[in-house]
Amino acid sequence: MEERIELDIEGIAQGGDGVGRLGELVVFVTGALPGERVQATICERHDRFLRATVSEIIRPSPDRVAPLITPGDHAPWQHIAYPAQVRLKGEIVVEQIRKFLPGVEVPIRPVIAAPQPWGYRNSARLHADHTALGYHATGTKTVVDLVDDPLLLPALREALAGLRRLPFAGLISEVTLRASAVYGYAAARLLPTVTAHRNEIARLAAAWMATTPVLAGVTLADEPLVGAGAIFDELGEMVFHLSLSSFFQVNHPQAERMLEIVRTALAPHGGRLLDAYSGVGSFALPLAAGYEDVVAVEAHQPAVADGEQSAFLNKVSNVRFVAGAAERVIGHLSGPFHAVILDPPRRGCHPAVLTALIKHAPRCIVYVSCHPGLIGRDLAPLVAAGYHCIQVQPIDLFPQTPHIETVVVLERSS
Repeated sequence: MEERIELDIEGIAQGGDGVGRLGELVVFVTGALPGERVQATICERHDRFLRATVSEIIRPSPDRVAPLITPGDHAPWQHIAYPAQVRLKGEIVVEQIRKFLPGVEVPIRPVIAAPQPWGYRNSARLHADHTALGYHATGTKTVVDLVDDPLLLPALREALAGLRRLPFAGLISEVTLRASAVYGYAAARLLPTVTAHRNEIARLAAAWMATTPVLAGVTLADEPLVGAGAIFDELGEMVFHLSLSSFFQVNHPQAERMLEIVRTALAPHGGRLLDAYSGVGSFALPLAAGYEDVVAVEAHQPAVADGEQSAFLNKVSNVRFVAGAAERVIGHLSGPFHAVILDPPRRGCHPAVLTALIKHAPRCIVYVSCHPGLIGRDLAPLVAAGYHCIQVQPIDLFPQTPHIETVVVLERSS
């Protein structure tokens, strides 16, 4: 039997849930906003906290707005007015850094808001079953059928519309749609079901391209099926070759702003630069002109191949890509490095990476985090080793979600 409670929401948690109290217990309520009184259904019980979901809004926040699309994991904050999203993300960053670095003076700047709260995403990963194509419902593996998604760039919305006109049901389990923000076209990566036949998928992919002019190519996993097997995009005046499985920032205008923040933080240039978790080289290549030598370390082999191809296209000769996990590679690199960029995945930096960096002792470290809850954890050993945080700049690359990118600039004591 469902257990419901009524409570006031007093704050926001890292991850996006509203926070209230029930006696001595902290309650994390999905879908609730600070200032609201809600009725919530308890989902989990723990010794010190509960997890719940909103079942009724008794007193709504003035920041609450009507969702544009069916709620799901791709847009869990669409019920929050965008200016309030920006404010709450700033509060989360401040709270998390102060929690993990108590007593350390950290200058945190206001969040840089996105110019487009909707229509910004250059990629989407959709799931498929026999009856639906779309995103998973929040907290489940249930696929919610998706007719359209206003979070996506126009090219992706057109590609999605073309996909839905064809009978792919039962043939594919997942679709990744990618678009070039600069050049305005799309490509797709399909994962087949275990019973699907390649020829049948190829026939439908050809029909999809024939009826969708914006679609330039389709791959089956990483094998070209029809048309182009990669896309091209630009960042920092560099042209990037991008395989459909390689990571590239989803919000092009904000990625350009983030690149400029990193470029400014690393000035004056010179010496050697290490780019750890480098991906396709989205920092290494645009910044290479300011350094004698750049070493880019990346574990995902297709991204390394993309980076090398992009370096060739742009006639960049002083960037060396090293394929391998950062925690296994960086300690064996020969120094010195004058500056380091860290842009780890959501799980943050491996402790061995931080240990190796402290031994290399670069003058400046720029740490780019997409997980506020791990910023303090990763910064603590660097601060203990004598690095000072001279700038923390949150920048919103993910409107309609609780995710926030944060650029942290650290300098070593003389």
